[in-house]
Amino acid sequence: MATPDTIARAVNRHRLGASPALEIQLGITPMLDVPAHQVLQDDLKRLASPWERLKATEGIVDAIPDQPGLYMFVWSPSIKLSMADRTAASFHQVLYIGHAGGAGQMGNTLRNRYRDYRKHLRGNPENLWTREPPTNRHDRLTHYLALRPLEYWFATIDDRSMIKNLEERLLHLYNPPINIQGGPLLRGRLSPTPKPAFRS
Repeated sequence: MATPDTIARAVNRHRLGASPALEIQLGITPMLDVPAHQVLQDDLKRLASPWERLKATEGIVDAIPDQPGLYMFVWSPSIKLSMADRTAASFHQVLYIGHAGGAGQMGNTLRNRYRDYRKHLRGNPENLWTREPPTNRHDRLTHYLALRPLEYWFATIDDRSMIKNLEERLLHLYNPPINIQGGPLLRGRLSPTPKPAFRS
């Protein structure tokens, strides 16, 4: 399993080389669509339990409800910024969004889905530097769920007929980089100036 120690060693080993990248692409239209945000927020508040988050480790299975719902794997960096109001703020990046127990999936629950992900949490963080980024879902999960600190966010939803719709709207908004399908339609753009391969 990717532990803080194995990740620290991999980072130290590759600190001087070019860093691998996980491409984040946010659609500007979904980001600015405030009415859609409000309706999604209201629907989640009405249909879903409050979101919970746990440190994503293999041992949390029994703490996850055996119920249908939505889940996310979220990278939660160790740095926190001290704000003027004396609170601390941290940036979170949604890496993957999924659902459990949608319409017609009676045996599928958040707990069962998490059991399936445990094998991906065992990924070797060294692969982030030494292997090409994978293209299929299974390999992408194993490759990128080695990132730490990683949290598992989930909310239960009783109305199974709404789970897929809510998931699709979250995917459209956040466009998580590990998901291969479900994000917004994005227009390609060429950079006006080439980026240097090396920086001094």
